[in-house]
Amino acid sequence: MKAGLLREPVTFERSTKASDGAGGFTEAWVAISGAPDRAHFKALSGAERFASDRIEATTRNRIVVRYFAGLKESDRVLIRSRAYNIQFIDNIEMRDMWLQIDLDGGRAV
Repeated sequence: MKAGLLREPVTFERSTKASDGAGGFTEAWVAISGAPDRAHFKALSGAERFASDRIEATTRNRIVVRYFAGLKESDRVLIRSRAYNIQFIDNIEMRDMWLQIDLDGGRAV
């Protein structure tokens, strides 16, 4: 992978819980400090299906970023203000240089 291919701005976020002052909590997404901010983006597939009187659109994408040790599958990625769920993280060739991350995106219409 060449660094010049990292053209797409990305933001990695982690879910956090904060007290709501009434004995409960609210969940919020917070940017992960020190995470890569550029990625190589590739769309893999897309589909639509009709379910429960609505159309569901799903996409499968892959990004490659510089290695970052703290990333988890429970985190998410923002690309152009759209949130993608992380499905799989691969430390390419176990060399701690690049991460290949498979993403799942979709929303109900």
